[in-house]
Amino acid sequence: MRLAVIWRRDVVGAAALTCLLAVSGGSLLPAASLHASAARAAHRGPQGHAQVVMADPAPPDRPNAAAASLAPPAPPLPPAVGAPLPAPPAVSAVVLRPHEVFGFAPYWTLGASGGYDVGDLTTIAYFGVDAAADGSLVTSGPGWNGYQSQALADLISRAHRAGDRVVLTVECFDQAALDHLTSDPAADAKLADGMIAAVRAKALDGVNLDFEGTGAGDRAGLVRLVDYLGGRLRAADPHWQFTVDTYAGSAGDPDGFFDVSHLAPAVDAFFVMAYDMYRSGTASPNAPLGGGSPSDQAAVRAYAATVPAAKVILGVPFYGYEWQTASNAPRAAAVSGPVPVSYAQVAAAGSATYWDPQGAVPWTAFEDPGGQWHEVYYDDPQSVGLKAQLADSAHLLGLGIWALGMDGNAPAMMAALLGHSPVVKSYPAGPPSVSPSSPSSTTTSSSTTSTSTTSTSTTSTTRPAQPVTRPPGGGGGSPPPVTLPPLPFGKR
Repeated sequence: MRLAVIWRRDVVGAAALTCLLAVSGGSLLPAASLHASAARAAHRGPQGHAQVVMADPAPPDRPNAAAASLAPPAPPLPPAVGAPLPAPPAVSAVVLRPHEVFGFAPYWTLGASGGYDVGDLTTIAYFGVDAAADGSLVTSGPGWNGYQSQALADLISRAHRAGDRVVLTVECFDQAALDHLTSDPAADAKLADGMIAAVRAKALDGVNLDFEGTGAGDRAGLVRLVDYLGGRLRAADPHWQFTVDTYAGSAGDPDGFFDVSHLAPAVDAFFVMAYDMYRSGTASPNAPLGGGSPSDQAAVRAYAATVPAAKVILGVPFYGYEWQTASNAPRAAAVSGPVPVSYAQVAAAGSATYWDPQGAVPWTAFEDPGGQWHEVYYDDPQSVGLKAQLADSAHLLGLGIWALGMDGNAPAMMAALLGHSPVVKSYPAGPPSVSPSSPSSTTTSSSTTSTSTTSTSTTSTTRPAQPVTRPPGGGGGSPPPVTLPPLPFGKR
């Protein structure tokens, strides 16, 4: 994410003035040190107070688009031979539950979809089918093959039996195509026709729109497009669900791709992609809970001040990022990376777990056989539970998962979303001693220059042979263990 400073009055509650500054270790971070570093020029409002605006991510850093570009090869998925079961009337009658647990099911995890916890989910979004510039749906490629697969048909039937909705994610990540879609009424009509036909063909329950562009050029056109699509979908079936994915900073960005306040009347909810908020040049949290902006707290505050909280789903990542670093110190300088790694990969590696108190997320460090340090910042049941508490305290509609299967279908991750497991924050802050990297000049890697081979697959990876051993005792990284009360999310 790139940050920009603007000067304006921010009215929240009783006309409070809020200054959201990017802070690291108590000092302001220059814009150049932030992810996708370009900063927007400052301007001064009536009171001359500063606020950091989290601007649209640069094209390579758009959250779900980046994940799709790095997706592992699609598993072999036989085509469907039977139609999925339609949703029972009790499911189709409710567009959104009061406390949503909304999970994305990408085509590359459909092979593991038998392990999805459909009993606690409320909406599953199949990710997905691409929209072309002319509004047609792209009927080729791994996303379309997944849409046509027996695995998806089985997932739809199983989810409907469990009382879940299943929606189709229609995505577009190409800026030129987005420019056309947001300016051509003929393309809009073709897109609406294709969406309606695709939803009906698989007994689905609505559409999730994942259009990830940048800049204000399409801002007004996107509002018009979303309004048109929402009207067409509701005319086809008033019980269909219509959600739109937005960036963590979109609610507070007056010059970004998404005009959240004007999109709100046309959508049932926003799925806020509150991840990929790491900082450039430094190993750092993917989805920090706090510590300024960007963070979950800053995103929730901005959305709650812009649209009703009951229209906001806070997206939670079931993955993190790995960097090669200059040392094993907390938030060490990165020498290469980041490379995405799933929670399942991190948990399987068994390296020591540390706690980042500013971002309220776990991290780990390990030294590969060539002497190169690596750091991984990610989310686990402890940090996910804290994000669930934030969503509950802000009275948001619910929580979302990017993405199902990336946790290895670990029950503890879903339990944390529901508030059914204790949040234990007794990890040490970091290794007992800090040492620099001393990599061998002969080492190699798939993404960097070390001996480790890091796969972007969500199911397997080759990990270093010499992980850091767990240091003895607790540490100064966090307070004593905390237990949260059960939260109201899911089928309650």
